Amino acid sequence: MQWIKNSQRFRIRILFLQLAIVLITLLAVSVIVMRFEINRVEDSAFSRVALVAEETAQLAPIGHALAKDPENAAEIVAPLAHLAESASGVDYVTIADLNGIRVAHPDPESIGQPVSSDHESIRNGESFRGVEEGPLGVTLRVKQPVFEEGKIVGTISVGILQSKVRASLVDIVWAFAPWIILAVAIGSLAAALVERAIRRIYRVDPEEVDSLKQAQQAVLYGVSDGVLGVDGNGRLTLINGEARRLLDLPEDTVGQQAEEVLDQSLVDLLRSDSPEAESVQNVLSGERVLIATRREAMLGPKHYGRTLTLTDHTELEETLRELRGQRSLADTLRAQAHEFTNRLHLLSGLMSIGEYEEAKEHIQRFSGARGEHPETHLGDPTLSALFVAKQAVASEAGVRLELHPFSAVVPGTAIDDDAITVASNLLANAIEAADDGGVVSLHLNAGPTGMRIAVSDSGPGIKEGDAARLVQLGYSSKTGAPGAVHGRGIGLALVDRIRTRRGGVLKFGSSDLGGAEVIVAWPPAKRPMVKQSIPVPAQGDYFND
Repeated sequence: MQWIKNSQRFRIRILFLQLAIVLITLLAVSVIVMRFEINRVEDSAFSRVALVAEETAQLAPIGHALAKDPENAAEIVAPLAHLAESASGVDYVTIADLNGIRVAHPDPESIGQPVSSDHESIRNGESFRGVEEGPLGVTLRVKQPVFEEGKIVGTISVGILQSKVRASLVDIVWAFAPWIILAVAIGSLAAALVERAIRRIYRVDPEEVDSLKQAQQAVLYGVSDGVLGVDGNGRLTLINGEARRLLDLPEDTVGQQAEEVLDQSLVDLLRSDSPEAESVQNVLSGERVLIATRREAMLGPKHYGRTLTLTDHTELEETLRELRGQRSLADTLRAQAHEFTNRLHLLSGLMSIGEYEEAKEHIQRFSGARGEHPETHLGDPTLSALFVAKQAVASEAGVRLELHPFSAVVPGTAIDDDAITVASNLLANAIEAADDGGVVSLHLNAGPTGMRIAVSDSGPGIKEGDAARLVQLGYSSKTGAPGAVHGRGIGLALVDRIRTRRGGVLKFGSSDLGGAEVIVAWPPAKRPMVKQSIPVPAQGDYFND
């Protein structure tokens, strides 16, 4: 019940807020309109007063009377001024001679009295338009000279009470009030319709929109997989934190076009209309192998775009590789235990029948010459461990993995993850290509001249024309001619991106073993500048040594 009360209170607050916005807007508009209306009414009043003053001053009898007999001019001028006042609807028409004595005034007793305001500038030929206070009150008035035969013979002042002008504005307000009330009613109705539209579109009340968005963000950023979405125009609409990490995207990516920030393989997957695009796929983003799942974003029958779920295949593959290594080691130990048991049985039989010399020869043969540990040649424990693990994998596949006698790592040379990744992928491809009964050879050199990794096999080799396509993401020669299994669509593409970043080279060719040879080489990592420069070998130095 509490959430219902909260919802009702929220709706009431929203309604009052919308009404306040409508009322404030209408009030501001009304004030502006009234200000313009006041100016318009006052301008109209001034125009009418100025017209009356001009027309009255031009009456010939008035000018003639003021010029010929100013002392008795009131008898002629006053009736004419009163007639002009009555006909025009102004509040007063006052006429004075050059001495400032009134010869016409609405109050007959004021005739013969000096004017109440300054007419000196008017007698000098100027005009006046403004608001002044006189015997009748505050008026909007116009003053101007009266001419006779080109000479100033008097002054005229015509005015209308300001209170009458303001009274006409009240009538305008009352006429305008129904429209204001109608606007308030329309605004209130529109506010209610907007709230209803929000509830119908989003299927939630307005107060729930914020909590719904927070819940969506919590879900997106709480999942361990990367999630991104695009709309129908290919614009990124959502990206969670894991997707930013996997794709190495900046914070301001949302709103940009997908092709501007994503790897081409992801863009192609998002654009593809093929049914296979809905299946789980391996894609390459930068140097990271990802498991991508694309889905259509639908709400009922309406299509909003597409979403992509991303899982780090590189981390998963490292875990699986370690697990396979442990399993391979366990199988190797089991096989050795079985072999040693058989040998012990043989020795026990020889000794039981007294064939001590034969038993001695078997013991010497069993414990005789053994191949040197690969670390003797490689000089790096990480590479040696990789070679031993790959030997176990090759043995299970019936393939003999050899280490080229000239393989070596110069002491002090750092072996980074790039070298391990490249060697591991090349050996995996070669072992698969060699197949049962085949041979694979690793020739690795690392030192001041850079890194060079060459892997040869006795497999079917690489067909002419396939070399350029092997480094393309998604291409695999396994789908080509039988037996041609170099590449799975990911490994060599990853190798090619690593050598590109390191400024190296990648070469495909034929090996002395009868199959393919793949060579990857890159120069040493750049070091900070020092006072004495050290020459860097040309590319051929580390590619052909």
